[in-house]
Amino acid sequence: MADRSAIEWTTTTWNWATGCAKISDGCNNCYMFREYPRLKRFGFPTYQWTPDQLHIHENVLQKPFEWKSPRMIFTNSMSDFFHEKIPFKFLDKVIDVIKTTPQHTYQVLTKRSWRMMKYGERIGMFPDNVWLGVTVESAPYKFRIEHLRKTKARIRFLSVEPLIAPIGKLDLTNIQWVIAGGESGPSHRPCRVEWIRDVRDQCTSASVPFFFKQWGGVRPKSGGRQLDGREWDEFPEIQARKIVVKTTIHSRK
Repeated sequence: MADRSAIEWTTTTWNWATGCAKISDGCNNCYMFREYPRLKRFGFPTYQWTPDQLHIHENVLQKPFEWKSPRMIFTNSMSDFFHEKIPFKFLDKVIDVIKTTPQHTYQVLTKRSWRMMKYGERIGMFPDNVWLGVTVESAPYKFRIEHLRKTKARIRFLSVEPLIAPIGKLDLTNIQWVIAGGESGPSHRPCRVEWIRDVRDQCTSASVPFFFKQWGGVRPKSGGRQLDGREWDEFPEIQARKIVVKTTIHSRK
């Protein structure tokens, strides 16, 4: 749980579940598996197991009510919102909290797109203050985009991170945001500039906001965040029930 997150595209993390299981190539060097043992040593009560054991922390559900001012909240950054071991009935409780804290925006990101789609069929449409996304780390996982497109949400987004291979053509129909970035950590895989440019150019052509998070490296900040001489910090936002683009462009340093 972090009141202020170092992740560039969010402000706060809300981890009502911890632990996960690797299911695709993008999971190979997942930061959660590196950070979990350290948090366990520090004695944090929600990290007193091994990282491959999923645990639900119902006492954490009330945390968003303590945050009075609006926040961008990355939900379950140390697990997966749609992990197979999280019952749908518990997700219903999470959604109830989200509905009753409309001042916040909740970013939900998953690699388990098939379970997201199934839960979406159960509830109809996600609350307006949910941004619903899927990770697409390389071309073989673009099927997740179709699952996302079939799930009803006001804002749908892609996390093309860690980008570990060329992504190819992206169908950005009914996609409102794209994040891209390279991998970080001791065993990080390289991210080529032409892969990122291709994603950026497709977003520009489709008028989809593009956010470039990092080049990656041994540490997340190792390679910086500039692409072609600038930082790309575009966000979607809703005003008067219409999707518009909010863009913050940092000048050349």
